[in-house]
Order: sequence, then C-alpha cells, then structure tokens
Amino acid sequence: MNVTEHERRDWIIVAIILLFGLLCVIIVGQWAIRFSPSWKLNANMGSNLDPNSDYLTNRPIGFIEAIDSSILTQPVWINIFLTPGASIPTHVPIRNTAPPLATSTRVPVTNTNAPANTLTSTLTYFPPPPTATSKPSYTKTPVPQPTSTSSPTLINTPPLEADLQITKGDNATTYVPNGILTYTVSVTNNGPSGVTGAVIADNIPFQIANWSWGCASQNGGATGCDPTSNTATNFNDTINLPNGASIVYTVRANISSSASGDLMNSASITTPVGMTDLITGNNSASDTDQAVVSNTFPDGNIGPTNDGQVDVLAPGSSLTLALNSPLVVGEHAGYDLVYYELANGTGIAMDYVILEISDGYNWYTILNWGDGNPDKNSEISVPLASPPNPTDCRNEQDNCFIDTALLWNSTGIRIELDGFVPDGVYYYIRITSPVSGDMDGGCEVDGIEILP
Repeated sequence: MNVTEHERRDWIIVAIILLFGLLCVIIVGQWAIRFSPSWKLNANMGSNLDPNSDYLTNRPIGFIEAIDSSILTQPVWINIFLTPGASIPTHVPIRNTAPPLATSTRVPVTNTNAPANTLTSTLTYFPPPPTATSKPSYTKTPVPQPTSTSSPTLINTPPLEADLQITKGDNATTYVPNGILTYTVSVTNNGPSGVTGAVIADNIPFQIANWSWGCASQNGGATGCDPTSNTATNFNDTINLPNGASIVYTVRANISSSASGDLMNSASITTPVGMTDLITGNNSASDTDQAVVSNTFPDGNIGPTNDGQVDVLAPGSSLTLALNSPLVVGEHAGYDLVYYELANGTGIAMDYVILEISDGYNWYTILNWGDGNPDKNSEISVPLASPPNPTDCRNEQDNCFIDTALLWNSTGIRIELDGFVPDGVYYYIRITSPVSGDMDGGCEVDGIEILP
C-alpha cells in the first residue's frame, strides 16, 4: 500500500467518527428536550441564533412578529401623515437630456511597443446648466371640521317646596253681644323654599259687626303685611315669606248686638302657583266661641242673700247669671263673694256643686265640691276641723254636713278670688250641678252675695 491509499483510509475513518459524533449529539439533544421541556436559550446578538426561527418559537406558519419601527427607514409621508388635507407629491428624478461631449486629441506615443499614430479618445462629461426648478406645490383640500354645537347646561334647580302654616286664636271660649274679641293670627314659612306671593284670606263671620287687622310683627325678612283696617268686609293680604320667616297679625273684632250661636272664624293661607305645599293640613286655622246665654240676677229663688228659698238644679244642668254688680278682682283683699245653700238645722248638707265666674270670654272655676281636692280659697277646704264639725268631709261627699260654726251667716261659704283668677271685671257666674250629685235630686241653691 502506498502513501496515497493510506491517507485516503485515514480520512474515511475521520469522516465516520464525525458522523457518529453528530448522531450522538442529536440523540442526546432530543433526550434533553424530552426530560427538560421548559429549557431556555439566550437569543442575543452573541448567540448566533435566529429568535424568529420556527423551532425556537413554534409560531404558526405565516406569523410575522411586529418589527421595531425605529430601525426602519422612515417613509416620505412620515411628517405629514397627521396633517388634514395634505397631499404627498410624487418625486420624479431629473434626467440629463444633453449628449456627452467627446473630444479627440492626438497625443504622442511614448510606448515604443504601441503602433504609431494611435488615436486616443478622452470622453469628458459636461453637466447641463442648472435650471430653476419649481418646488412641488401642495394643494390643501379643506376637510370639513365637525361643527361645534353647544349642549345645554344642566342646572340642578331644587323644586319649589315649602310648608306654610297659619294659626288663629282669641284666648276665649265664649263671647257676648256688643263685646270685643281680640284674635292673634300667625303665619310661618317652615321652608325649605322661600315663598313670594302667598295669600291670606279670612271671611268675616256674621256675628262680627266690623274688625280691624294690623301687623303686630314681621320676622325673618317677611314683607307685604299691609292690611286694610276698620272694615266690615272679608280680609285678604299678599305676603312674602323667606324660609323661616313669619308675620303676626292682631285682629280686633267688635261683636254685633244681635249676635247669637257659635262664633266660628277661619283664616287660610295659599301658596302661589308653581309651588308645592308640603303639609296642607296646617294651611287653615279656626277658632270657635260659644255665646253666653244668661239669666238676669236675681233669678227665681236665687237672690243676693240667704232667705231660705232655694232653686234646685238637676244633676247635669247649669245656670248662668249676669251679675247686676260685677265682681272686681284685684281691687281689695279678702273674700269676694258668698255662696248660700239650703239650711239644714244647725248647718247645711253640702251638695255637689261647681261655681265658675267669667269676664264674658273665659271661665274660671272658683269652687268644686265633690272632686275630693281642697278648695283652699274657701272656708270649707277639707279636711274640716272636727270638732266642731261632726266629720272632716275629707272626700267631699255629697250631702256632707257642715256645722254653722264653719259657715258665713249660718249657711254661707265665703270664697276668695285674689290670686286665684286674673285681675279684672267679671260679669257672669255659672252654677253647675254635677251628674254625680243625685243623692237628693240635685244642688239646692239659696243665693249669691257679692261682698264689698
């Protein structure tokens, strides 16, 4: 075997070893992938790997990942692609229409090997003179711009709501012909909104001959209190009441001489159009007074002294007397009047009875025998002294005997009014026989005496 054949065999052996090694690498790599499927491989500039290759990314065929635009050459429209109405010109390369100029010169031949009289051509190019080129014109096509339309401004307007309230009273329960009643009318806006143009209305009752309305006070910015006074007609007034404001009226009413029956007077307030009243139940107020129906005193057997003649009031009945000499309270100290009952031997058998006095408008109780409470303004405030009384009458029993030693003028009970009723002049006294006082058929009244 010569040297050439020996070298050829060595190369074959090397090739077989390399192929076997490559096969081992492939087999080992497949097993490595199977045992470690989540392996990672750096794909930087030094790895010489293509990160977009299918065997690394397993992307679907045809998938192209986004390319960073910063590495690309920017197109011609890059600076105007957001300009409305801009046009992109088409650039046409400038062509050289002038033919090249050729000059032929004969030069001496220095190369001895070259033939004599060789013609050498030198081609020289002269560019055409510069010509003024016009800049491309850009035609701006106006793009319709959206018309700015003003939208309505939403204003949160609170609803017009208020609670108007009216009250009316005269501090009286009764009235008398030719008398005078004084009413107080109060109007209040409890809010939340202010009220402009509220109307007060009050129709004059037939028992009132005439009346006068006047403003007592305006509070909280209230305005419009300007009534017509001294009139015999219905009353109306338009007022303005901010939230929390109020107006107080004073009404002086002169009662007709022919007045009779219950005197009812009502006043109302009405909200203006477009406003809601939150509570309508307090938009009107009424006051009712009963006419005082009385008998002239003395009446029947009821006189100014104890004459032994009595009138019997049945249980549940009452008698109102108009005193010919009115009671004046606050004028002097001491007892003011005497109530007489029927004499019963050495004393009286005290009946259930209620005594009241009135100035014509209000009534005040001055004696109540039978309710079990001491009448500290009288001479028979229980418990009675015993003796001289046979019993103390602690429970104010009906027909409880009271000894003459505890009575005025044998059968009278003196009553003090100062400090127990308001000072003033009282024209009426009312005697009532309670329903429970029926042991002897009612209350036996002998007389009423006004003490000087």
